[in-house]
Amino acid sequence: MGLLQRIEEDYPQLPTQERAVALVVVRKPNDIQEMGITALAHEAKVSIATVTRFVHRMGCADYQAFRMTLLRETLNQGASQPISPDESVGTQVFRFYQRVMQDTYQKLDEEVVTQVVERIKKARRIYVYGLGSSGYTAEEFVQRLIRMGIAAFGMHDSHMMYINSQITTAKDIIIAISSSGSTDDVNTACTLAQANTTPVYAITAFKKSPLAQLADAAIHVQSSTFIDNTRFINSQLAIMYVMDIISTRLLMEEKYREQFDQTVRMITNRKLSK
Repeated sequence: MGLLQRIEEDYPQLPTQERAVALVVVRKPNDIQEMGITALAHEAKVSIATVTRFVHRMGCADYQAFRMTLLRETLNQGASQPISPDESVGTQVFRFYQRVMQDTYQKLDEEVVTQVVERIKKARRIYVYGLGSSGYTAEEFVQRLIRMGIAAFGMHDSHMMYINSQITTAKDIIIAISSSGSTDDVNTACTLAQANTTPVYAITAFKKSPLAQLADAAIHVQSSTFIDNTRFINSQLAIMYVMDIISTRLLMEEKYREQFDQTVRMITNRKLSK
């Protein structure tokens, strides 16, 4: 496992101040080559001692060894160029999205995607859990499934998740959406549903997050947190990409495609008849 990959995977478990160091390193790996330990501490707004603890936690003897390991990795893998504020806003956003999509594509496990698709096809009902921004994403996914004739229900209220978790069975499945994988209400509801032998599948950014650990299987995406993002950018883009893949896989089945086409025709005809 490379150093940058390890930092990303360990990020949820890092102490708060060390997470600040991790973000600087992952967002600006090329810049670290020009930074001494004092400069990195200043950039992350932490003490030099915090940087030293972070370096040791990452398995490096000292800061110099850490920097050399990072240099070798970026030279071998070709680290992405930073998004420049001198570029047009349209170009900046495009490049941000491009990096999120590319990194998610590299993380994607097609076997897990296939497993989720097959369970959706066999399930009596699909419940999609998500809170906040992930709740809106869950609703979008539910609408797609319904238009294919699949019995799907979105749960984006914590109380409804708890209630729902008591009535699910082994014939149903839960798809839990959480970029951080650390949303307590989502994780608790999923655990309660598993007590009813309900399979739980996760879409999340962190392999070591509580949600990824409790799920029967997880689809991992790239977290937008790790890309230098000082503006309001869609944090759900990587998850939407996975939803598009699952939707496309389902629409390869004739019965789902016919049902979807029928709903499209109905909606289009109603709009045009007015």
